Amino acid sequence: MSSLLRRGRLKPANKDAISFISSVKDDKKILKQIIDVNKAHIVMLIEEGIIGRESGGRILQALDGLERRVKIKPEHEDAHVAIEEAVVNAAGEEAGGNLNLAKSRNDQVATAIRMRLRLEVIKTAGLITDLQEAMLKKAEENIEAVIPGYTHLQPAQPITFAHYLIARFDALHRDLSRLKEAYSRINLSPMGAGALATTSLPISRERTAELLGFNGIIENSLDAVSTRDFLLETLAVLSIMAVDMSRMAEDIIVWSTMEFGLIELPDDYAFTSSIMPQKKNPDVLEVIRARMSLILGDFTSSAIMLKALPTG
Repeated sequence: MSSLLRRGRLKPANKDAISFISSVKDDKKILKQIIDVNKAHIVMLIEEGIIGRESGGRILQALDGLERRVKIKPEHEDAHVAIEEAVVNAAGEEAGGNLNLAKSRNDQVATAIRMRLRLEVIKTAGLITDLQEAMLKKAEENIEAVIPGYTHLQPAQPITFAHYLIARFDALHRDLSRLKEAYSRINLSPMGAGALATTSLPISRERTAELLGFNGIIENSLDAVSTRDFLLETLAVLSIMAVDMSRMAEDIIVWSTMEFGLIELPDDYAFTSSIMPQKKNPDVLEVIRARMSLILGDFTSSAIMLKALPTG
């Protein structure tokens, strides 16, 4: 573990203990966001006159392109330590030592997670929209294609295939609306909350939030660093979407069977058997159906981990 955190306080850490608690693997997914948070924080410190322009400039220069250069070693507890070491080595200890002035890993990682998550939410929303557009196009082509409407998987009333597709379209539209609602709560900045009770230095949380593209700040500092409800909410939204997607996948699987014979799957999305060449298996749809269960599992496991955690 880095001597930057331990010197003068603790003896060297056990290597197995370092490996056990290390978040390096996960931190790599938010490395760019962590560096961006550091950049914005330093700019704010310069603007507020908390650090000098020369020292701040040296830190910003060290941070520039660091994502490509930084080497995260096994002895690092996390990416934050690796970044600090790299900055101190490049900018010097006197200037580089200001990198963590008026901030903590607590508010920094909470901010970086939100920044990465909002990108993933935007990407997911775009994919849902693409799917909806494809469904609308297919519905327009099948306005007069009559199929059985089922209740209890028994033929009930005649409908059109377009009618079915719009039903699934509307479900996705609600999923998209829920995702947008979740985004509005994700895109709030915890930065400046410090470890949990902010800092005595005259920082501007609003300026840091502006630099990082947030819509505002989370007012209460303890709430800002301790909550993970935004993650749970996103997983809940994705879980509802996963249920919707799994139902649609199952419908198509069933309707493509010889017994139902309503849908013919394209050859490039179907596979055959190693021993029964007459078969046309809906493997892609079956994998989609299975992977939707992973999302439900992620929500459940996350809720269990967060349950009854003490605040802070």
